[in-house]
This record gives sequence, structure tokens and C-alpha cells, in this order.
Amino acid sequence: MQLLALERDAPLSQSLIWRRQQEFYAQRGLKAWSEDSVPAYITNNPFIAEIYAAIVFGFVNDCVGLRGSLSPQRPLRILELGAGPGKFSFLFLQRLSALLRDHNIAPAAVRYCMTDGWESMVQSWPSNDYLTHFVDCGMLEFALLRAGEEIRLPFLAGQGPEDRGPLVVIANYVFDSLPQDAFVVDQGQIFEALITTQNRVAQAPGSPDRAGVARDGVEVPGSPDRAGVARDGVEAPLSVGPGEEPISGLQFSFKNTSLATPRYPEPSWNEILELYRRRLPAATILFPCQALRVLQEIAGFSDGTMLVLASDKGYAHEDALLLSQGPPALEFHTANCFSQTVNFDAIGKYFEGSGGAALLPDKHFSNLTLCGFLQRRPGEEFPATRAAYRQTQQAFGPDDLFTLLAWLNAHMEEMTVPQILSALRLTRWDTTALVRLFPVLGRQIRGVSAERPDLRNDLREAVMRTWANHFPVSHGDNVVAFDCGVILLELRYFEEAASMFKASRQMLGPSAATSYNLGLCALGLDRRREALEFMEEACNQDPHFEPARATRLKLQAEETHDSGS
Repeated sequence: MQLLALERDAPLSQSLIWRRQQEFYAQRGLKAWSEDSVPAYITNNPFIAEIYAAIVFGFVNDCVGLRGSLSPQRPLRILELGAGPGKFSFLFLQRLSALLRDHNIAPAAVRYCMTDGWESMVQSWPSNDYLTHFVDCGMLEFALLRAGEEIRLPFLAGQGPEDRGPLVVIANYVFDSLPQDAFVVDQGQIFEALITTQNRVAQAPGSPDRAGVARDGVEVPGSPDRAGVARDGVEAPLSVGPGEEPISGLQFSFKNTSLATPRYPEPSWNEILELYRRRLPAATILFPCQALRVLQEIAGFSDGTMLVLASDKGYAHEDALLLSQGPPALEFHTANCFSQTVNFDAIGKYFEGSGGAALLPDKHFSNLTLCGFLQRRPGEEFPATRAAYRQTQQAFGPDDLFTLLAWLNAHMEEMTVPQILSALRLTRWDTTALVRLFPVLGRQIRGVSAERPDLRNDLREAVMRTWANHFPVSHGDNVVAFDCGVILLELRYFEEAASMFKASRQMLGPSAATSYNLGLCALGLDRRREALEFMEEACNQDPHFEPARATRLKLQAEETHDSGS
């Protein structure tokens, strides 16, 4: 085996690894989340959607105070970057719509645009029944937006400069996957960390490798390398073949080189680097150049007022950057999908340097940091937005919930029904939580009606509220319908249980257990003929399913007796 250089001493933001990752998302589409386990739960649940809705509603109130009332003709526009499967969009719009209605604001006074960089994702949204309601009421639309390409969205550019209004940008788990540059500060000096990427290849003696490098390591001039750079220096598309080494299998090394000044065309970016050079004794700093470019371009489509809400793993304050030492790290989620920590402090400094404001948490978060950034016109303070952000960040937050649920995994078997209800309330009725708690709840549910009738309606309410948050990303997510049906059936809410089992049958297909449970619902409603039909259906699906066989025989005997009488 020999190491083949794919690129040498490249700025991190220009590395081939970003193009490789783009290929992964383009090829996998929705399967990146449904099959490849790309992280999503912490930013796709009712709890975080409720927090975002509260902050955005604060921004709505501030905009009404500054600009006058919103209307379908003069809406507030919300642009979501990297919407992925769309679950966050669904949950957020549910909660924001409720807040708007409660305050007599037409939901269509807000326009929301889901975007992603891959056509397969964008094309999947219009046929998603869970999103249709928001499209029909005039709130939601879809668009393709690729970071690094010129933004040409009718949602943004369709209005003339005189018609542009305030804008909200939402970016969850987006900035950590956009190209960043890396710098090293050491005792008053700053260097750029340039990346060299190599691949292990088997090579016959004496033959040049695919990068045009002969045995003795002397580069052969004029040969295209595997990073997609052709002989004339024009970057060519990088193709990832079926035998391509995954990103996680590549070898990375970094070389610190003196920083060219000015490093960036944007003076404010260079000023941020200079602040780090002067203030930090030693740190490895990731600089979110691509994220800043995207935000800078989007801001041009507003009237000078923009709120950015972003959640990611990241450093929110300058002193936290001291925790980052050594070579820049890549965290791999699959063999061809990775992320990096986001430097929210640099984004905050950029907004503050242009007269805006950074809304940053006071406490440190282990898994997820939610930050807000305001672009504003002179004299604008946005008190409602600031108050909503401050309140949500000082309270129990998404990172706290994620940490608590991770601890709870080892203690679920000990939970009582009241404790399960408390956990569901804490998650704001999360379907994933209910599915995980269902085995424990199922073993206790039968005694609730007899021993704790006070909990019966509470459990029903929990099931119905959780079901309202159902948004399947993978086929397996639909199991929640069956679980909800079982709970309601045990609680003797037969009509609602039957609706759940019918939904389960539609989403997961027929099964003997589903037909049997539908038969029990019919029995509870004293529809014995219908119950017999379901039992017969269950027996046809599984002739060895004994509960259905026994109940069918009993019902047939009753029917024979009744007809004989």
C-alpha cells in the first residue's frame, strides 16, 4: 500500500472533503436521515420547535411595532436553510400558527420557505401530506438553495428593493457542514492550518499513480489529480465512484503557514482574526467563511432587518475557543458524512461589527448551542425578541432535554405511569419519546382504569397530543400509530383507538395484530358483526394467531345462538 496525495497544503474551506460530502447528500437524499443515521433528533423535536416559535413570535411583535401590521400582502418571510426531511418545519409551523391565531394574526401573514441543496429533497416535499396543509393556507413554499452558489430565489428576489421587509433565517445543523477555514493562534502569532489529504492505494512497481506521482515521489507535470483539478488549473467536478475510498478512510495532516494579510477580501473578517491573534494565547480556530458568505448574501434581500436562529454544536464565546487545541477535528457520522464545531463567536462578532447584535447563551452546552443574530437599522432594539431568547435560554433547554433523556435510558424500566406522563410533558409530546417509553407503559396500562381512574384522561390527552406531532422520517417512525392505538384501547377509548389502528394499517400495512385490535375496538363499541369480520381477517392473515381464533369462535357461536333463537 502507498499513500497517494489527493491535495497538498490547501485551505481547509477549499478541501476536496466538502465536495465528497456534497456527493454523499446528493446520492443518499432522504436516506441520509432515514437509513444512515445522520444526527437529527435534537433539532427535530417539539421541544426545540416550541422554543423557535416563541423567539420568532417575539420578532413578529417587534416588527409589528416598527413596521406596522403584518398581512398576507406584507408578510414576514422565514427562510430555512438545510430543511432536510422537513420535520422541524412541520413542528415549527404548527406552533407558530397557534401563536398567531391566539393573537388574531392570520397565519398567511408569515411566509415560510423550506430550502435544501439537493433536488431529490426539494422534490419530495410537495407530495408530503404532513406539509400540504401549510401550503394550502398560503404559509409554505419550497426552493433549491445551494450554499456557495448565487442565490436566486423568487421567495427572496421576487420583490423589488422597495417592497422588501424583515427576514428570519433558520439554520439547524447546517453551519457545521459548510466549509470553514482553520487558523492557529500561538503566543501573539496567527497561522493558517493548510490541509493535505492522502489515500492508501495499491500500486505496481514503476507505474505512475492516478495523481501523476511516480515511485520516487516526483510529481509528473500536467496530470489531473484526484481532487478534480485539471491541467489548465480549472476545477473539474469530483466524481465518487463505487470503489472510492470514503472520507473517513482518508489520511489528513495539517501544516501551519504564515497568514497572508489581508487573508479575506472582507475587512471585517480580517479584523476578527486580528482580535483572536491579540486576545488568545493559544487556540485552533475554525472560521465559518461559507456560513458568513451565505448570511451576507441573504441579508441583501431584507430591508435591513434580519434575525438568524442557528443551532449546532459550537463555541458561543471567545474564551471557549481556548478549549480547541491541536489539529482541526472532523466528527464522522457515516463514512462520507462529517461535521465540525461552529465558531458562533465569530458570527456574533461579524454581526456586532456591522451594527447588529448577537444573542448568545450564558451557560455552556454539551450537545447543542442555540444562538441568535440580529441585523438591524439604527435605533432598533427588538426588546420582545431579546426577551423571548433570554427566557428560553435561561430555562430548561434542548441540550438539557437531550442530556436528561440520555440518562433516563438506563432507568426507563423503573418509571411509573405518572413519571412517564411527566417525561412526555417535558418533551412537549414527542413521538420518539412515546415509542421508547411504550414498552414500560404497556406493562402498566391495564391497571390504570381500575386503580388510577384519575390518570385515564391524562393518558388519553398525552396520546392525542403526541399523535398530533407525528411526522415520519423513516418507515419505522409509523409504529407510533399502533402504540397509540394500544394505549387508547386499554383505556377503553374505543373510537379513537380504532382510528389509530386504521392509520397504522394504512402506513405499515395489514397485520393480524392490527385486525385483532380493530375487532376488540368493535366489541367495545358493541359492533359484534364488525368485530367478527375483523377476527376473521386476522385469522386469514395469521391462522396460528390464537387470540383471534378464540375470539372468532366465540363470536361465531354467539351469532349461531342468536340466529337460532
